[in-house]
Amino acid sequence: MTQSQNARVWASRAFMDSTRIKGFTADPLPSGMSLGQMAELNETGERMSAEHFPKEIFAKYPDKKEKKQADLVLAAGAVVVSAACADVLRQFDLGHSSLYPIKLFQHDRKTPVEGEYFCLNIGERKDVFRPEHSPLVKVLGSGRLKMPPYLQDDDIAVSPAALCGPDLWVSPPLIRMFFLSDRLTEALRAAKMSRVFGFRACRIVQGN
Repeated sequence: MTQSQNARVWASRAFMDSTRIKGFTADPLPSGMSLGQMAELNETGERMSAEHFPKEIFAKYPDKKEKKQADLVLAAGAVVVSAACADVLRQFDLGHSSLYPIKLFQHDRKTPVEGEYFCLNIGERKDVFRPEHSPLVKVLGSGRLKMPPYLQDDDIAVSPAALCGPDLWVSPPLIRMFFLSDRLTEALRAAKMSRVFGFRACRIVQGN
């Protein structure tokens, strides 16, 4: 086995970060899908149309006024990003991933939460995760794979194919994790969004 030292790929642990979860709820979706089903499909790289996502979400707690949200939050099952984050993402090759407008309201369902937001559908998959070179990986009963939440750089191994194609993707059967190209990661860092994404460098391994 050899390791590429020059090129870089990054993983985000945002889906595993409990501080990203915010207290919002939504009305039933037009698709008939539950919010939980929507969230699970979205995290597996399914290409989803706007009707699969809520157009409006509402603060869950009457005694809490929601402030302007961070650049990436998990709210009512959706991956919600700020307009500033969406602007960065749109500069790159997203493939079949999409950004759909979403409005956030306070508990009264009338007062807007400050800011402009979008639902992020990660609609790209790459078969690049190398579990045999990722010692911390856990195999779940369903056959899916999961990494622990407190990851460090180089805990995740990917194949060189991760360097090709769109700049944002997931890699089933690994769950609760998405990946980014080096150039997209650098742009998000420059926009001071590192904290919400929780970037971790991946090892790129070749051979057996």
